[in-house]
Amino acid sequence: MGADLATLDSAYYLSQVVLTAFMGYIVHWTGTVLSYVLVAAAMGALACICAGRVVASKAQMQALIKSHVVRSRLR
Repeated sequence: MGADLATLDSAYYLSQVVLTAFMGYIVHWTGTVLSYVLVAAAMGALACICAGRVVASKAQMQALIKSHVVRSRLR
């Protein structure tokens, strides 16, 4: 449990660093702070999509591996 929370905290911190590093350039390039809101909304939507792909149990991992094997055989 502690390792999971540490990973999430590190990911959150990294996201803030990346956002801070690039948003200054984006706001300067677009000339409006509305771009900050739009990028934040897009990244939030992307985070929701990625959150649905998190593997939380061994059974989910096995199902994921099985689906990848089936897809590779269909090609």
